[in-house]
Amino acid sequence: MNRRQLLLTLGLGALAATATLARRQSDTRPPRIITTKESTYLIGKIEPVLTGKIDDVALAPAGRYALIQQDLRPERDPVTRRSFGEEKLWLYDSLRRTTKLIYRSQDDPQTQTLRMVMRILWFPGTTRALVMSTAMRYMPPLPGKQTELETRTELGIFDVERGTIRWLDGLLKELASAREVPSAREVQGLSGLLLEATQEKPKARVFSLLSPDGALKSLAQLPYEKEPPRFRGVSIEGKRLFFSIPIFEKNAVRTEWESFELVTGTRTKLTAPPSKTELTLPIQEPPRLPLGLYSAAAQVNGAAGRTANTTALWLEATVPGPEKKYARGLVTAEGDAAYLLPDLSSVLYTHDDALYAAPIATLDRLAFEKLMRQLAMNNAKQTGLALMMYAQDYDSNFPSDP
Repeated sequence: MNRRQLLLTLGLGALAATATLARRQSDTRPPRIITTKESTYLIGKIEPVLTGKIDDVALAPAGRYALIQQDLRPERDPVTRRSFGEEKLWLYDSLRRTTKLIYRSQDDPQTQTLRMVMRILWFPGTTRALVMSTAMRYMPPLPGKQTELETRTELGIFDVERGTIRWLDGLLKELASAREVPSAREVQGLSGLLLEATQEKPKARVFSLLSPDGALKSLAQLPYEKEPPRFRGVSIEGKRLFFSIPIFEKNAVRTEWESFELVTGTRTKLTAPPSKTELTLPIQEPPRLPLGLYSAAAQVNGAAGRTANTTALWLEATVPGPEKKYARGLVTAEGDAAYLLPDLSSVLYTHDDALYAAPIATLDRLAFEKLMRQLAMNNAKQTGLALMMYAQDYDSNFPSDP
């Protein structure tokens, strides 16, 4: 075969490789590649994480980790409407692809006591989380009265490095003699979690700051008569808390505003509500990621022409790259609740009482495009060599393409 035939063969190989790549891109199967202006993300093979009812998935703000609450109780009794079993709390590490059991709570049918994790809340920017566990006991009903619940709440701090929960004994007594379970929230500008509790005698709303190491700092104690004050936000600089206080008069209820200085502990009555320029939202705003999750109705085609309606989960680029056809990628055609880890290492989603993970690989966009060009050239070379070998065996005739 002369030089001209060789160049023609390599050219046919490149043409065949380009046609193959085009057919793959136009195939009915959605791509699992998302391209932004800077990076390319590849959705990997789906992996099972846990089997059993998933109650909650709490993602660490630092990424990579997720706390998974699993409910393993059987179906409720149709008569008593109660169910006793156990709950488990797992730690998922998306980098190591491991799931570790860190806490297990078992109910006691003999004493009619349920033990469950009520809430999981990560401390801002850390790998520690607040775990709120509650034991609820069904008390025997008195004549003419309904069944009462006796509740007991525990607070603990989970540390990823230690892998255990450190329960904070006596923290509720230090907060206040609370009849209700204290509420915890993440507040923009505060380094810890804001805890709110109700003090009985005298009536007051107690606000405290819980640090990731378990230290509790009293912030404000606001007395009230009928309705407790409501926390409204924190100042832009993070040095003042704002509250609205309902004032009951004869025929109306008016609202007064107060601010509390975190440094000096000074309370100040405001003549007007705080403006939007000095008040931030109480909840920490989620970070803006280059990828976003969204769900959409889909139809899956099965055997014998059967179809089923499902909910498909997609990853979509916030700012798509030059390849518009890679603006979104399919995670799964059958999913329910979905969670995107902040470090973009994995997508967690639930389906049929099970939790699955779809790992994400991140590549530089230019490096990915270079890799694709190299792959296309290699495929063209292999196709060209195959055509040359065929032509040598068939008197310089190329295979026909019907």
